[in-house]
Order: sequence, then C-alpha cells, then structure tokens
Amino acid sequence: MLIDLKIVYTFYESWRDPQDDRISEDRYWGATWRFDTVTRKVVYQERGTNYARWTGEGAQDDYPLDYYRPTDKEVFAFTEGDKRYAYFHDGEGDVVLQEAGIFVDFDVVQATCFGGNTASIVLAVSGTDGPYTYQWADGPTTKDRSLVKGGVQYTVTVTDVPTGMRKTVRIDAGQNPRIEVLVRKTDNNLVLEVSGGVAPYTYAWEDGATTAAREGLAPGIYQCEITDAVGCSQTVDVTIEGFRFYWSGNPITLSLDAGSEYRDDPATKPDLTFLCEVWLEEVYGSGVFVQIGTVLEQPADRDGRTVFQVEELLDAYLDYYVPAVWQATITQATPLFRRFYLQYAEVFGEPPVRDAATVLTQNFVLRGGLSRYEGVARTYQDSYRPLVRPFLTWQPNDKAVYLDQPEFLYYLVDSAVTEFELRLRVRYDDDSTEERTVATQEGVARFEVYCLPAGFQQLGLADTEERHVVGWEVWVSSTTGTAQTETRRYQLDRRPVRQRRYLVYANSLGGMDTVAMTGEGQLDAEVVGEEVERSPVPFPDPLLDDQLVLDRTLRPVLKLAGGVRDNSREWLAAQQELLLSRRVLLLTGPRWQPVVVKAQTTTIRKEGENVQTLELVLQLPRERFYTPRLGATAVTRHDLLLP
Repeated sequence: MLIDLKIVYTFYESWRDPQDDRISEDRYWGATWRFDTVTRKVVYQERGTNYARWTGEGAQDDYPLDYYRPTDKEVFAFTEGDKRYAYFHDGEGDVVLQEAGIFVDFDVVQATCFGGNTASIVLAVSGTDGPYTYQWADGPTTKDRSLVKGGVQYTVTVTDVPTGMRKTVRIDAGQNPRIEVLVRKTDNNLVLEVSGGVAPYTYAWEDGATTAAREGLAPGIYQCEITDAVGCSQTVDVTIEGFRFYWSGNPITLSLDAGSEYRDDPATKPDLTFLCEVWLEEVYGSGVFVQIGTVLEQPADRDGRTVFQVEELLDAYLDYYVPAVWQATITQATPLFRRFYLQYAEVFGEPPVRDAATVLTQNFVLRGGLSRYEGVARTYQDSYRPLVRPFLTWQPNDKAVYLDQPEFLYYLVDSAVTEFELRLRVRYDDDSTEERTVATQEGVARFEVYCLPAGFQQLGLADTEERHVVGWEVWVSSTTGTAQTETRRYQLDRRPVRQRRYLVYANSLGGMDTVAMTGEGQLDAEVVGEEVERSPVPFPDPLLDDQLVLDRTLRPVLKLAGGVRDNSREWLAAQQELLLSRRVLLLTGPRWQPVVVKAQTTTIRKEGENVQTLELVLQLPRERFYTPRLGATAVTRHDLLLP
C-alpha cells in the first residue's frame, strides 16, 4: 500500500482543441512522495500524477494545489511485542520513525521463611496512558500479587489496551536462605551445625535441652526444632545408637528411612533418593578427612527406605600392625583402625533438591571380621565383648609358651578411659606371686587399638636362685585399678624340644597371634624358569648349552608340624585361623619373614587320636638371586632348618 506524503504540481503545457476553440485546458504534472507500507520506505515519482485545469468556455477549474500530509498525523504504525513503531511525515517528503513502549517495573518483598507463602509483588507500568490488562502465567489477572511462595519465578504479561503492546516479565519471588542443619554424631555425642536462615538460632529439644551440642546421650531418637531470628524453623530427628565400631570384613551398612509421613503420602517427597558420602581420616589423629569413592545415590523403595553398604571402600585403607620381634613397650596399632564418617541426606522434587538436614556420623573401622553367622547374630558385639572384655584374639587361655617365644596382645579400648596400665602377675615355683605395672599408656581414646608385649623376655621376666617362674598373667586396668580386660594366663613350658619355630599370624579380629611349631621341618624348593632353544650357528661355543635361560625363580617351601601339647585338640581347632590368615610371618633369627600358608586340604582333627598334630606347608617369597643372611662381618645363616 502506498500513502501520499507530498505532491508538488508543475505547469507544463496549455492545450486547445484544433476543431473547437471553446475547448481548452492547462496541463500539470505532479511530483509525488509516497510511503510504501510493505517496504516501509518513501517512493519518489517525478511524474507520479497529472492534473488538467479546464480553461475553455464556461466556468474554469481551480489551479492545482500542492499536497503536504500533516506532520502530526501518523502515516503508518505497527506493534511488535512491547514496542509500537509509528511513521510521521517530516514535511519534506520523508518520514520520521517514532518508537513507543510500555515499561514494567516491580517491587518484591521476599518470603520471610524459605519456601513460605509470604512474598508479594507490586507492578509499576509506564510508557503509555493505558489502560492495561494483566495475565499471570499461574492464572490470576490482578495487577499485584500477595502471599505468594518464595523461591518461585512468576511470569506476567502486561497489555496496553489501546495499542495492543505487550510486555512479558519474569519475576523471582525471593526468600531468606534455607536453614541448613549438619548433624555431627560421634559415639553418644552430637553437635548441630546450623547455617542459612537469619542468625542467631535457638534450639528446642523434645527432652527440654536448649543447646546445639549434646553429650552422653542414651540410645534413642532425639528431635530438635531450630528457630532463627525471624521465626523460621527446621526440625531434625537424630538417632543415637550407642558406642559401636565396625569390622572391615563384615557388612558396614547405613539404613535410611524417609519415615512414616512419606509412607502415608509419597507425594510429599516425589522421586525420593538418598545420597551417601564416605569420608576417611587417612592419617589417624590429623583431623583431616578425605572423601573416598564417589557420592553414592540410591532410590528409595516403596516404603521410603534404602541400605548402603560401604565396607569395600574402607577395607582398602586398613592394614595389619606387625610389631617388632622383641617389642617390649606399648605401641599404638595405627594401621589397624581408622576413623570415618558417613554423610547422608535425602534428595527429592523436580528438579531434585537436597534436604535441609544432613547427618554426619563418625565411626571407627577395624581390620578384621567375624564369621557370617556371628556377624549377623551380633553375639560378639552385644554380649560376649561387654561381658568377657577380650583382647583381640581367639586363642585359648592358659597358653603354654617357651622362654624365647614372642607374644603379643592387642587391646581395643572399649571405655571412656584416657590412660591405662599394663598389669602383670608372676607366679613362681614356690607358690609365691609378684604383681606390678609393666607400663602406662596415656592419651588414649575409645576404639583405639594398642599392641602390648606379653612374652617372657619382653616382660623382663627372669629366674632367681631362690625361685623360678612357672607362669604369669597379663591384663589391662585403669590407673585407678579397675580391670578393663580379661586376664590372659601363660604357662612357661620348659620341656626341651629339638626345634622351635615361631609363626605370627593375623587373626580374624585384627590382632597377631603366635604359634610354636615344634615338629620336624622339611625345606623344599619350587624352581620355575623360562628357556628358549639357541639358534644353530656355524661355530657354536662349546661352553654354551643348546638352551638359553631367560629367567629362573626359586620359591622355598617349608613344611612344618606342630600341636603336640596337652590341650592339642582345643589348640588345633583355634588354628583354623592360621589357615585363613592373610598375613603370616616366620621368625628367622632377629627378623620376621613373610610366608603364605599354601591353600590345600589340611587335617585339623582326627578321631581316635588323643594327640593331634597340624601340618603346614609355608611358601616363602620367590628369589631370583641367592644371598645368605649376613651379619656385619660374616654369614650368619644359610639354612632355615638349622637350629
């Protein structure tokens, strides 16, 4: 469509009818400036129009008048969204574009509490005289909003009725930060670490307490309502399970439950999953925990529950503690245990949002494990350990030992003592006894493990001319004299034997037990190698064999027998643990030598025989080069079978 902006007429000729003088006219052509509404440009035509003025007989026409479109009258206008564009004549045959729009400003009062419905939105519209209409995406058509939910983005479209201009704005209804609660649980103590909301915070426990930290709690469920300075609150439930530790060889599980409210209405937590993180203190006592593995995520079952299992992650960071051969002091068996914590939370919603409460439970894990049945029955944890207070060993009491036999006891601190004493009672052949403190250990904590010397020489025992040692008893007590463990009894075996070989092995509880093998031994050698046949040559070296040896390894294999003792049946039953042990050491002179008990069928008990024996096949480390044991100036030993 073309719209006239300007027409200017110019006379170019007079015309008369050659046949009739009464007929005549003046002719004009008009230069035109027109606005094209399609291209939105001015189109100029020098002879865009014509005009003929009658000058013949009768009344004459008026002279043509130039045309100028008023400058205050819209030539053309259109609307795009919240803008209106209008073209006006500039008076000279061109156009001027004028832009108009509507502007929407807003003021938001955020919700006082996270997720609350106390936010409000006030709109301020300008740019035109209106009136306006309002359409909110969630339905309302009012200008302003009140009592809306915080943390939600609202969309409104404002329309200027006269012009049709539209303005769409998105408005975030703010809110105070969510009150976040980190529950730190250590044994029977807990601390609530609160962030978010508006500090300071108050604490209201169901049992009347008003502090963030609680100590010495009995097992049970504790609920606390945390309130911030503006009255917003968060409620957490904390379960105290009492003092416990875990074996790395048994399932270490974390059972999580969304609660009865979820079971009544799962829609309260749509798409519920649970997160679990495992954090480990790599260097004990450092206080620095590092996350091991990735964040574990598991969906809730239909009852809102799930179970995490994390023992494989932890076991890789533990090891057995091997004492020095003649250790005579108390040492901390640090490789045997670690502190770790499980951090877990719920995640639900669309998009998924982590729950405000995160629980961090600190525990101890020890290298070891119980049989599958006992691990489930929990007899050791619930009754045997509290009543017997055992050392970390399954060996029978009243153990017969030799003068030079190294013995060790591993003590798991299972009380609130901060120091303990290693107590000793020596029995002599004249029926007298002597009792003393061997050593005192300070700065201990619950579930730490300590290695204690228990052998004749390690305890500094000796005969005198008047009396001879026949046995001794060892136990741990507090510095006030309260026994903390069972009493282990040792009987000194002075019977001569031709050979004594001592094996120390890791038991299922993480301790290291000693067994004396007094039977005859046999040393074999397993030799393996790799050879290739030499290629024929014209002039072979007569000193070279027709095969080239690429590799040779020798594995010593030591066959030992033992178990000849008064209570051999009971002892051999306990030695099943030696066959299962993953860490076995053979005492050779002043040092331990690692060995492996060969995996094979071994007779533990044979009916009809009063004296039972245990035969073992020990595989020693492979060697590629022979070297005897060396002293400072001479060879001290060539053969493992030498006395």
